[in-house]
Amino acid sequence: MKNALKILYILIAGVGVFFINNIYFLLGVIGFHLLLFLVVKNPQKSLKFIWKVKWFILIIFLFHALSFSGEIQLLKLKNWVLTLSYDGLLAGSIMACKLISMLFITQVVRLSMASGEFVQGMTKLGLSKNNSDIIDQIMTIVTEEKGKKGKGKGKGKNKQESDIQSKDVLLKGKIGNIPNRIFEKITFAKGKFTDNPNAIVAASSLSVTLIRLVKIAPGLPLAPGHKNILLMPVMIHGIVKSKNRFAGSQIGFISGILHFSMGFGKYGPLGIVQFALLGFILDLLFKIPVNKSRLWFLMLAGGIGGLVRISSEVLLAVILGMPNTFFLVLLPYIISQVAFGAASGFITKPLIKQKS
Repeated sequence: MKNALKILYILIAGVGVFFINNIYFLLGVIGFHLLLFLVVKNPQKSLKFIWKVKWFILIIFLFHALSFSGEIQLLKLKNWVLTLSYDGLLAGSIMACKLISMLFITQVVRLSMASGEFVQGMTKLGLSKNNSDIIDQIMTIVTEEKGKKGKGKGKGKNKQESDIQSKDVLLKGKIGNIPNRIFEKITFAKGKFTDNPNAIVAASSLSVTLIRLVKIAPGLPLAPGHKNILLMPVMIHGIVKSKNRFAGSQIGFISGILHFSMGFGKYGPLGIVQFALLGFILDLLFKIPVNKSRLWFLMLAGGIGGLVRISSEVLLAVILGMPNTFFLVLLPYIISQVAFGAASGFITKPLIKQKS
């Protein structure tokens, strides 16, 4: 029951900090969990989780600090004056501290638990035995693959893979050998679950996780949403090939738990919600009575999936009371996510035609 209580603490305390508006209390929460963070013994311990969201935190602070009629004049251009206000600085500090508090709470608890303990806790809270078994097995496989990856460093790239750049997929629809490479990963994953009635769901969840570890398409830029080119085809393949009525939701939920427990993602438990929601929306889209193998539909599904993939940022922005102008700044990020999601349709089409 201890592991279940830890997970409940993440949910209750992590959500609870967003209702606190006292800067001193929030700083106390951060300080307390920083001490716990320093005490926790875990080889994966790192402050990278804060570094990953540094720009988001800075934007939260600045948008609040600059959105009030201020007392401190920074810049004057004719009739336009840029100012800071004391109230805005305080509001920005409070909002930034809420996010930092949630991240520290999440990291401290996650680092105090082994991956298996997290799954045990989820099982106590209602995770089905089948999903639990799938997650346990995937964690074992991923650990093995990490070891192989470490030993295989320095090997040359496959020429056929290297010829295709992400810009070719995005702008020209060129996909080269990428669908075959993804199918190899799915086939490999499916072979690990031959005795499982939900082999397709399990294989898709494993493949989503392996995409984080194994580079299938070199040349993908560090642009928002670039992994959508690979993630969407895998999830859609699982939905199309599985007999499970809500395969996408199950793949998303399992993938979310795996990503959270393994330290992927930037926003803690919101990552689980994001993946589960992505799977659920794709499930709904694939129940629409149209020809689902048409390129336009697969691009539409991928684009909508890309939009869902930024739900964590949008939800946090709403919770933290960001002004409407913030979403204009977020627009290029949204466009990039949707564009890469739509481009995934070029890969999804040949992938779902592969015989399992």
